[in-house]
Amino acid sequence: MRLLFLAPAPPAPGLGGGALRMYCMARFLGERFAVDLVAPTGEGVEDSEKLLKGICGELKFVQPSPGILRRRLLRLGPYERDRALSETIHRCLATRAYAAVHVEKPAMLPYLPRNLSVPVVLDTFAYGLTGALRAVRHSAGLLMRVRNLLRLIRHAAFDAFCWPQTHCILVVSEVDRQRCLRERPGRKVLVIPNGVDCRAMRPGPFREGGPHVLLFTGDMGFDPNVQAAETLARRVFPEVRPRHPDAELHLVGRNPHPRVLALCGPGVAVTGEVPDMAPYLQAATVYVAPLATGAGTRTKLLEAIAAGLPVVTTRVGIEGICAVNGQQVLLGDDPEDFTAAVLALLSNPTERRRLGAAARRLAEDLYDWPRCLAPLEGLYGGLLSARSVRC
Repeated sequence: MRLLFLAPAPPAPGLGGGALRMYCMARFLGERFAVDLVAPTGEGVEDSEKLLKGICGELKFVQPSPGILRRRLLRLGPYERDRALSETIHRCLATRAYAAVHVEKPAMLPYLPRNLSVPVVLDTFAYGLTGALRAVRHSAGLLMRVRNLLRLIRHAAFDAFCWPQTHCILVVSEVDRQRCLRERPGRKVLVIPNGVDCRAMRPGPFREGGPHVLLFTGDMGFDPNVQAAETLARRVFPEVRPRHPDAELHLVGRNPHPRVLALCGPGVAVTGEVPDMAPYLQAATVYVAPLATGAGTRTKLLEAIAAGLPVVTTRVGIEGICAVNGQQVLLGDDPEDFTAAVLALLSNPTERRRLGAAARRLAEDLYDWPRCLAPLEGLYGGLLSARSVRC
């Protein structure tokens, strides 16, 4: 009995975030069941082929059909539907018997046939419209607000009218599970948290004194990260530097937006993409993430706590992660409180050590990938032991 795994991009660990989650899920399932994977080509495809070959049965990475720009301009819904990818998926379902279809993110739902009789498991990554609503509220300028509002309307219409029936919806946290149950009563919902490889991500040597390094990581072209980087460089760091003249702010991650590149200056470094995030985490004094928008649980926060770093973030930033303010992290929802928390930690190495150790224990206890993915074995064990159904 086989499982068809549909991904909106190549599952690749080096890209972080959703691509990392997809890779860990595909690998976990492929090591336990017969899995075929279909995804469009794109960044990370070479890593996906190398790392998943021999684990997944068939790997089909599909070149998009011509006219992608025109389709994006003319589409009414929030998600693109590429003809070449659609034909490949329909051909797989028509020619091979599958016991279940695993769909990564709602973006892949338009590719499912209308008469599909195979159980569908949907992994939402960040459930619902929370991220889109936050983007509208925090939009800078009229054009950005209009763009985000149109995006919200498209997603709301799709969620209301275009979701198919699902055997199970996967969410990343109990917060998202409750949202899903309120909006879709009667659906089966399972929490599969985002995780971190605690064996690979180890704490570095404790930094007792300076020079202090404040670290923020992530895709620096992603708007919530761009906003957070600007808050750090323009509102937080200028208050830190006079009291700690040797302090530095490192903004580390791929695709830096021009607004992020413009933040470079005395004490502020923008690295762009790096081959390995671990050395930057291990060299930091405090991890800082003043996130005001976005949704779901952040892989970058999980990596920071696994690295044993004291973390200062917001309620939005830590959403979905079972960390308590003052126990494993410090929270500051406005720039003044955020800055005060950072300054307090820089002046108190004992508190930095305590918070970092508590954060590392939390990662080991709740967020190591094998623990996070374990419920998938029972879910798919039941589905794949049943008789396959051909569409």
